[in-house]
Amino acid sequence: MKTGKRILTSVVVVLVVLIAVVALLINLFGDRALKVGIERGAQHALQVGVRLDDATLSIFGGKLNLNGLEVDNPQGYQHPQLMTLGNAFVAVETRSLLSDTVQIERIQLDNVSLTIEQKGLTNNLQEILNNLPKSDAPAAPSDKAGKNLRIKELQINGVEVNAKLLPVPGRADTVKLRVAPITLIDIGTDEDINVAELTGVILVAIAQGVMEQGKDLLPLDMINNLGEGLLGVGDEILKQGTDLGKGIFEGVEDAGRGATDAIRGIFQRKEE
Repeated sequence: MKTGKRILTSVVVVLVVLIAVVALLINLFGDRALKVGIERGAQHALQVGVRLDDATLSIFGGKLNLNGLEVDNPQGYQHPQLMTLGNAFVAVETRSLLSDTVQIERIQLDNVSLTIEQKGLTNNLQEILNNLPKSDAPAAPSDKAGKNLRIKELQINGVEVNAKLLPVPGRADTVKLRVAPITLIDIGTDEDINVAELTGVILVAIAQGVMEQGKDLLPLDMINNLGEGLLGVGDEILKQGTDLGKGIFEGVEDAGRGATDAIRGIFQRKEE
């Protein structure tokens, strides 16, 4: 009896150790793979450098935490980054990580800092928007690389914007504004979406919010430039559900079909 108990105890100890080792390896390599995947997906969508300080995945808890995301500016701008993200929380269905489609209950992005710079007749955010997939552009095989995502809810909170304006006598060269919280729902339900396309969805939603909150604060040419940057953005991005600025998306779709002034009409105002 004692020998049997010792054998049973040894087996249990070995199993516990194996489980702990496997969990450790999954967390170590899973974190690294996630970090690289997020960076590559975002870089593919935005066509600028993207860096993530840390990605921590809890396999058994179904939780992913991201910290210190930085999105570089296009070349030719003074500020090194277009956008930084303080932290992000993701609640994921653990079993789906092994399938082709990852089921995500919620993504929460907090403490987003966005710096918009004017340069001649354009600005850095417009240039990044121009890099996003267009509706009439054929998708390359690499565009659909990676797992598909299904996201029930995406929240974007605490977006602070510093808009660096061209120097004009008698006008401040920086405008600060705070974007209202953004909620997007059922992303990837109707159309398959991967990490790169999700990056585009997030940036478009933030650009929407900037246009909405800044329509009475930002120069008219900057607002119109951002609107032009949204023209023709891929259907898989525009079709995602959002409770913010649906009229803006409708204006963009109209403009993409040839009514170029539609989105400008939403924000048109008299110069004061």
